[in-house]
Amino acid sequence: MTDMLRNEGLKRVRMRLTVAVFFVFTLTCAGSFGMEDVVSASGPGMTLLMIILLPLFWSFPMSFVASELGSMVPEAGGLYRWIRRAMGEYWSFQAGWWWTLSLYVDTAVYVALALDYAQAHYGFGPGTRAVIGIALVAVFAFINIRGLELTGWTLTVMQIAIMAPLVVMAVWAISKGSGNSFSPLLPRGESAVGSLQLGLAIMMWMYAGYESIATLAGEIQNPQRIIPRALMIGTPLVVLTYLVTVWAAIRIARLDGAGNWVNMWTGGDGVDYVALAGMLGGSLFAYFMLLSAVLSNLSLYAGYLAAGARPGFQMSRDRLFPRFYGRTHPTWGTPWVAVLIMALVNAILIQFSFQALITIDVFLLMFPYVLIFVSVIILRIREPNAPRSFRVPLPTWALGLWVACPIAIAIVALFVNGTDWMIGGLAGILTGPIAYLVFKNLYKGTTDRCLEGRIMTESGELTGFGADVEGVHT
Repeated sequence: MTDMLRNEGLKRVRMRLTVAVFFVFTLTCAGSFGMEDVVSASGPGMTLLMIILLPLFWSFPMSFVASELGSMVPEAGGLYRWIRRAMGEYWSFQAGWWWTLSLYVDTAVYVALALDYAQAHYGFGPGTRAVIGIALVAVFAFINIRGLELTGWTLTVMQIAIMAPLVVMAVWAISKGSGNSFSPLLPRGESAVGSLQLGLAIMMWMYAGYESIATLAGEIQNPQRIIPRALMIGTPLVVLTYLVTVWAAIRIARLDGAGNWVNMWTGGDGVDYVALAGMLGGSLFAYFMLLSAVLSNLSLYAGYLAAGARPGFQMSRDRLFPRFYGRTHPTWGTPWVAVLIMALVNAILIQFSFQALITIDVFLLMFPYVLIFVSVIILRIREPNAPRSFRVPLPTWALGLWVACPIAIAIVALFVNGTDWMIGGLAGILTGPIAYLVFKNLYKGTTDRCLEGRIMTESGELTGFGADVEGVHT
């Protein structure tokens, strides 16, 4: 059996490294919009310290682990396939289900945040907001259904437009801003633990997504080489972008001498990046920053609409999800049904608040992350000699210690966002075992030997297929 059978109907596209880097940057950053809430919740100094330190123990481990697992198991569905290879059908289903639920929420967050920015500065009502939101969802759903090539180039153009005002603002802040951006460390009267409640959740979300591009591996030519390279370039760019732009924003917020960082948040009467741009360059610069903020969140939406649809598509192909979810477009070779269903759910969820969506999203995301980190250790031990075009440059015991850090952070995050969100998040988590029992009973699942038993050579050839394939369906 061949790669065509595994991904029947999916069209592979040639993605340039530059486009792949922009794809990674989109999925993990796309500008600093949303960081305003962290500054006011956690304080200027704590925010900047988290920007510098959190990647070492959170995003860097995921970036490196995703590169190794993606080069070893470059399959459609990404993390779902990695965990299935390491831990079997049950846990891979749980991870795919939880991650997909999280992405259903996550994608809605971006449209909601874009609408928050626009609504705060143009004052349109809820009816207009709903119409604009649904129209945006429809446009980017079409772009995604049209194919990864169009999606990739769309994201590239959008990121250039997004970063231009932020770069101008950062340069301007050097000469016109004031004060020490690291002071104070915490909001007045707030403890270190208390300051992390909302701030840490948002920061973890800001530094999440490094595993996401690998879900597209089934549609990218030579993914075991392109994706790790894009991650290694994109990861430090994200840290640099956050550090410089947030530092600049805090300096600008102090221009009136009133310590306006305490009022930095998105939406309503908060001091956001658009308001800061207005303080620097008047209404014209504020307009360009508003456009950047809206484009930033829409680019994130377009990227995650692509990534979020793929695990469910692959689960359908493995007979663990409704079969219609695994259909591909006859002309464009994309999982159009999976994309369309996600877009329809997003159109409903965009009516909720940014803060409510983000805490539920982060809670759901933590559990698949833990399973990814466990899987890389299992595969290191069980298949030490399996070809990996990228390998984390650490022995297995040291890698185990490194991934223990994000696992610990994930566990801490589960307990710092408040009881209400923990209950809601746990309710979402508990749907996983129930869904598995339902779909396993309905569709029986499959043991696909050409997927679970294959070996990839250094040159990218797939070998080790059995003589037959059980349960493959179209």
